[in-house]
Amino acid sequence: MALSVALDIDPGIDDALAIALALHSPEITLDLVTTVAGNGPLEMTTRNALRLLHHLGADEIPVVAGAANPLHKPFIGAVDYHGPDALGGIDLPESPRSADKGNAADALYEFAATRPGQRVLVATGPLTNVAQAFQRHPELPAMLKELVIMGGAFGLTKYGTGNRTPVAEFNIWQDPDAAGIVFTSGVPIAIVGLDVTNDPATALMAEDLALLRTGATPTTRLAADITAFALKAHRDCALHDPLALAVVLDRTLFEFLILEGAQAGLSWETILKKRENYRRVFDDFDARKIAKYDQKKVDALLADPGIVRNKLKVAAAIRNAKSFLEVQKEFGSFDAYVWSFV
Repeated sequence: MALSVALDIDPGIDDALAIALALHSPEITLDLVTTVAGNGPLEMTTRNALRLLHHLGADEIPVVAGAANPLHKPFIGAVDYHGPDALGGIDLPESPRSADKGNAADALYEFAATRPGQRVLVATGPLTNVAQAFQRHPELPAMLKELVIMGGAFGLTKYGTGNRTPVAEFNIWQDPDAAGIVFTSGVPIAIVGLDVTNDPATALMAEDLALLRTGATPTTRLAADITAFALKAHRDCALHDPLALAVVLDRTLFEFLILEGAQAGLSWETILKKRENYRRVFDDFDARKIAKYDQKKVDALLADPGIVRNKLKVAAAIRNAKSFLEVQKEFGSFDAYVWSFV
């Protein structure tokens, strides 16, 4: 029986490829799409999701819009990478429909609640929608079979450096408060970081574009146009979001290595919120300064007895030039939570 999947996305050229992959994978059924502001503003990412599904003949799949801004930060998009419409300016018709009524947080809850423990959520944008859903419906994390995330840069391979700061990946950087809520929620999580997706061995190259150009289906034309757009400015077309979906499609591609604490690359730009009885002001330890690799200041901050050090376990797997990271919560009764993951 095919696994039921929801995509929480911010299309996005690589999100578009993930949608196409989902629609052509018999291992899963795509039963819900929710949109979030990320690669572009919410109105843009929602329009793109509707256009993509229409182009690929999947207008029956519900699309529900979510958060237009991060929980506590200003929104900053990524159209500089994805193009002015966040889809590389490729020629796609408008969808004849609008997004469904309601909000993403409630839609994600209803998706999981109808079949508790049987459905998977794949989140390939900032985690704002997921965090809001968990806040509004505290029982939701226990209802999901798994949450698969594209995000983070854990320093586990030479490719595991940031794409927004030297250490911060865009999705987590965009809404670190949402990431903190999600990573401490108790939901089973698998996360694919830039350690994997920036590896050229996992990307599409010029020879792949030539092969795609031989196809004549809407999917191959879409994939070819997106790849061509990416290759105009980059040496390859990175498959960030499709690799996250690949975790759901075939876990036998992957194996695990368990890392913990500082080994997981969490110390560089990770700040833990203070305990309620600890009133320290972090004027000298803001993320911008820490991102400059002032490791002595970071170590001094995290060694302070008033700070609770993160104890997430991170797993890295590499096989056949593909890998992913799986993060499991292990916090005990600590009352602090992660403010910013990288």
